[in-house]
Amino acid sequence: MKRITYLLILNLILSISTIAQDDNDVLITIDNYQVTKDEFLRIYSKNKTNISTGEITSIDEYLKLFINFKLKVIEAEKLRLDTFPDFKNELNGYRNQLARPYLTDNETNEKLIQEAYDRLKTEVRASHILIGVKPEAGPEDTAYAYEKAVALRNRILSGEAFENVAKGSSDDPSVKYNGGDLGFFTAFQMVYPFESAVYKLKNDEVSMPVRTRFGYHVIKKTDSRVARGEVKVAHIMLLTPAGILPADEQKKKSQINDIYHRLKQGENFAVLAKEFSEDKGTAKNGGELPWFGAGRMVPEFEQAAFALKTNDELSQPVKTSFGWHILKRIDRKEIGSFSEMEAEIKYKVGKDERILLARKALIEKLKIEYNFKVVEENIPFYTDATDNKLYINQKYLNPESDFNEPLFSFYNQVVKEKEYVDYINKFKGKNNLTPEIYKSLFFEFIENKILETENSRLESKYPEFRYLINEYHDGMLLFELTDDMVWSKAVNDSAGLSDFYNQNKENYMSDEKFDGTVYYCSNENVYKKVSKTISKSTFGTKVTNDDLLNQFNTDSNIQLRIESKLFNKGENEYVDNKIWNGKNNIENGNLVLVKGEKIKKSYKPLDEIKGVVISDYQNFIEKEWIHSLHSKYSVSINNQVLSTIK
Repeated sequence: MKRITYLLILNLILSISTIAQDDNDVLITIDNYQVTKDEFLRIYSKNKTNISTGEITSIDEYLKLFINFKLKVIEAEKLRLDTFPDFKNELNGYRNQLARPYLTDNETNEKLIQEAYDRLKTEVRASHILIGVKPEAGPEDTAYAYEKAVALRNRILSGEAFENVAKGSSDDPSVKYNGGDLGFFTAFQMVYPFESAVYKLKNDEVSMPVRTRFGYHVIKKTDSRVARGEVKVAHIMLLTPAGILPADEQKKKSQINDIYHRLKQGENFAVLAKEFSEDKGTAKNGGELPWFGAGRMVPEFEQAAFALKTNDELSQPVKTSFGWHILKRIDRKEIGSFSEMEAEIKYKVGKDERILLARKALIEKLKIEYNFKVVEENIPFYTDATDNKLYINQKYLNPESDFNEPLFSFYNQVVKEKEYVDYINKFKGKNNLTPEIYKSLFFEFIENKILETENSRLESKYPEFRYLINEYHDGMLLFELTDDMVWSKAVNDSAGLSDFYNQNKENYMSDEKFDGTVYYCSNENVYKKVSKTISKSTFGTKVTNDDLLNQFNTDSNIQLRIESKLFNKGENEYVDNKIWNGKNNIENGNLVLVKGEKIKKSYKPLDEIKGVVISDYQNFIEKEWIHSLHSKYSVSINNQVLSTIK
């Protein structure tokens, strides 16, 4: 019994194994080129829906289109179009763009996106004092700047007014106007380290020195509020530049008040903006400004804009450092949901300094994955134990040195000193690099080497990336070859186009038309008089439509309407009845008179329909080309595999 059961199970397994198909099974073979079931299904699932109609293309129909597509790509590869420098450069440009998301840590990136969204929901206000120090500054300069910033912070904590300390010490040029006050702002409006420091502070708290690429900042968070979203306004501005005479200032004030009065009387805002606004960039558009939120405008302007409660509401004249303004609210919107804003935030994160965090996080993971190891004794810098200062290894100061020792290893490769020396030599002023810069460039070199290796492995490591690059490759080849063989060929082949037109003239005939006039009469008496007048004009004096209309119509009594044109069949029921159906034209109590002549079908001149003929000629050329490709290459379909996807 057990033996019989075992045999039955074995037979079942064998029968299933002969029927089962793997996704890597070959579905299409074109000469020596094979397309797997997986490749076909992946592309079919992306393109099966007709965008304009929403209809789903059947497997069989799409299979024909796919084979034609592959034939063209294979032909382009045989012609080596993908080896041309322009093609390779363009494809490499696309690859660099597509690779970016793969060269940052997804988990860190997602946290940064969520963090940015959370911050966008709150606007913060802060004042700062800047002690400028360059990113490449040595330890002495850096330490001096840090200590100076700490000393200034201590003065503030001891009771000195922040504004007074800022005006006396800050390297930010705007301090003389704002006393260090930066107003309200939100995410992406300050450099990331500064932004993060402010969002982590409590109101009225003063930070320890915060390092950015500009130097050290002492920051005081002064306020926070729920984000007000964005507002869109138009404005009329009269400039009051610095140093304006008091009399001229008064004239501007009087003028802006006069404009405000005219607006309140109902005059058009856009018209007055075009006439009077001295903001030439917006005046031509009726004063309309782009959407803006916190921190984008000077505080007085921003406050006035967000104070407007309804669309089309006007502000009273507002004075800013630029001049006098009158604002009109166009619209306002709140902060969107995370799903609504995610794509925009993701783009901004990718362009922002904070993306370096995601990049470094990926590098740290890759170091583990690649078994990264540094050869400590060959590191090109060292810290002296006696003075605790950083120095460049003497070997690197001697250009005659032999740089063949290993620096570090990862992913089965050893990077030697010479590669780092070559990297250093690319920099201007390489002979004057400080030990700190030398150290910074060393770690930058390591990161670049790791990312270069990871970048080179993307196709093998991530199938979806490989598929995407292949799609770009094939799509570009298809465009190049189709342009040569079909599109440009049809446009430039004047003789061929003319021959095609002459051989297919029957497809380019104009329909029968009627060239004439339809007279709509209000009653039988008008009908008789119009008919009689038209009959007379046929044999003698020409009576115009205007003559007839003046004869029968007054402002208060319309007895005749006239329509003269070239009529197509189906365009006018009275013309259809008289010319094509042979019926009388009396309907619903109205009498209609139709006069003119029928124009027979004729061939449309090539010059008039050249665009249509070129399109048809392109379709003709493409069909002939596809036919020749089917003759040139052998195509076979594995019907057994095909049956598993229908």
